[in-house]
Amino acid sequence: MGDLPFSVWVLVPLNVFGPTWWARGAHEFADGRRPQAMAGPSRMLAGVVTLALLAGLLGGEEGPGSPHRPPYDVSCPAWTERHREFDDTRMADRERAFLCLVRDAGGPMFPDDESDQALLAYGRALCAQPNWKRTDEWLRSQDRTINMHGLDSALVFLCPDVIGGSDLMPSDEQMVKEEADYIAASNAACHDPWPKARARKQGTAAYFTSEGGGYHLADDADPDNQDGVERDYDGLLTAGETGVGIETTRETTVCVTVKAFGKAPPLRLKGWEEVAEVGVTSRSGRLTVPTMQPGGVEGAGRALPNLAIKGPGHYRVRVYARADEDAVSMLPAEWHLIVVYPGRSKKEVVHRSRD
Repeated sequence: MGDLPFSVWVLVPLNVFGPTWWARGAHEFADGRRPQAMAGPSRMLAGVVTLALLAGLLGGEEGPGSPHRPPYDVSCPAWTERHREFDDTRMADRERAFLCLVRDAGGPMFPDDESDQALLAYGRALCAQPNWKRTDEWLRSQDRTINMHGLDSALVFLCPDVIGGSDLMPSDEQMVKEEADYIAASNAACHDPWPKARARKQGTAAYFTSEGGGYHLADDADPDNQDGVERDYDGLLTAGETGVGIETTRETTVCVTVKAFGKAPPLRLKGWEEVAEVGVTSRSGRLTVPTMQPGGVEGAGRALPNLAIKGPGHYRVRVYARADEDAVSMLPAEWHLIVVYPGRSKKEVVHRSRD
């Protein structure tokens, strides 16, 4: 075990149990009796303790894959305290380094009573996941005792080719692939909340918001829409010159479903926390939700259709919204349904609000 000689490990249990044996002998001498060997259950207990200690010592030499290995190894400080890196760790010690790091972290993600084999299997399963999915699983575990950098610092000892080596930086190609996988998974997590209402045009996608949250539905061919539609952060909707600004509850990923009808569809309030509508004008004949561009940080995960089905003119935009305030996930935690239909009224109507 580590750098300590075997004799030290033999003396450790003697230091613990030795005083008990010596005290017993002194007591028997004081009574005028020769110390006798422990008999009956006492002898059996001593035998069990001795065997358990020896099993622990011998088990410690079996390697980190043993399910009977003690939860702590005296060699652990090399990684948990002195922060020995992957490049400075022998191949034979890398599994041990992983176990030391994750057991040192503790918490729901890495239960203390799990065997080494179980933790190694779990670590390899995490290695097989893209970074965003590892992050999502960490968030769902609600374990805040380890951060993602700490998790990757442990996993690098199991899968350096996946995590990225001692600098923990994946390659450019890997980052591009993981981003594409994350966008695809987010889109797949979104579904049409009103599937029975077939619109003239419709689509569903995950929308990735940037700092401050929110997004807009606007005439993307209008020169005045270069900077999008400003929002006043007071209520769900803000009418602008080229479209409508839509608020989110926080900086989050939103599932957005858009539907364009030839006339006003029925009002549906059940299951929604906020419902409001305003009038907008499209001068070019386009009303769209922005699509995220390659390398961008904001926009829909896939292209959504143009909702100005009558060309240039006046439209009503009705937005339904609900959110899971307690969600801890990388995937969407807020859902919006955007309904667009021709209409000349500019009036803002709030059908339901959080207040």
